[in-house]
Amino acid sequence: MYYRMTKNDLSRLSDHGQKRFKSHQLVVVANIVGQTVKRDLEQPDSDFFSEEEIMEITSALSEVSIPYKLLTSEMDFTKQIMSGQINVDQDVVWNLTRQGGNGNKKSVITSLADFNQVSYIGSSVEAMNICRDKHTFEQLIKPLEINIPTYTITDPANFQGTQQIIFKNASGSASIGLDDSERPVLTANEVNDKLRDSMGTKIAERLIQGFEVEVPVLKCHVGENKQFRALSPVGLSFNEQYYFKNSVLSETRSNNYDYEFYSLFKMLCGRINVDAELIECRLINRACQVATFLNLSNYARIDFRVTTDGQLYCFDIATTPYVIQHSSPVWAVSQMKEQQCNLIAAILGTTD
Repeated sequence: MYYRMTKNDLSRLSDHGQKRFKSHQLVVVANIVGQTVKRDLEQPDSDFFSEEEIMEITSALSEVSIPYKLLTSEMDFTKQIMSGQINVDQDVVWNLTRQGGNGNKKSVITSLADFNQVSYIGSSVEAMNICRDKHTFEQLIKPLEINIPTYTITDPANFQGTQQIIFKNASGSASIGLDDSERPVLTANEVNDKLRDSMGTKIAERLIQGFEVEVPVLKCHVGENKQFRALSPVGLSFNEQYYFKNSVLSETRSNNYDYEFYSLFKMLCGRINVDAELIECRLINRACQVATFLNLSNYARIDFRVTTDGQLYCFDIATTPYVIQHSSPVWAVSQMKEQQCNLIAAILGTTD
């Protein structure tokens, strides 16, 4: 059984993180604009942290007295591993990097940590790559009875009539490559033709009218076991839109943080014939089930479209979600009267 994370759960994790790092050092590895040399010159700056964003994180670590050192590239980490400057027994790695190709983006640091038996925060290379491939993770979570509105070359469209369709990159963040233009209304044959033309680089999703929701999850110590618990589901809005009929969170809007957060539960409570408590409970349970089913570690974020009749559509999984000030995990803990530093300490507290 899965549960909502309480303020006490968060406090216990935060305390555990602060106690653990009295005897361990945190090695934060992050790509930073202006400091990290790009391995791919075409990679946009938006894939990296700004100096202000990484300062938010390091300031939060200092606020909860967690010792750390910051490395700004995969190469710096590699050199320190090879020269013995990473202490296998004392150091814990927090991988916040974004570089790499489609098959290994974000996973270079985790691979090196695994190979050298250094403890790290975050999911395994296998789990990260599964979650980056939309078709793969959607096929894997089908036993959880979560609706999958996706068509691919190997799982083609076969609907009658027409549907409004979103074409997305087959791998990577949900917003990459999306603009604010109208979504085409297509027949199944037209969808399949476009998928064949993309040579497997694109997937097609039926546009779902509903609320866009992010559910942050953390792995808690429960007795002798560990289980995921979820923060309250966080809605996304922009241009004063909450219920999206034809809109999506475009790449430009996402990169510019041109969107706001709100409580989905409070929004649904004001609607007639909507069981807000049931929908919130289903979101929390399904998010924790997805994280458990895919063998994720420590913390993650599960993204949904939610209809007013309670249908859930999972379209993205972030295995290392942002925890900067403008992020749904930080917004969610702020509703508990907790700060970003408490959330980060809690994430560190999910380690053994």
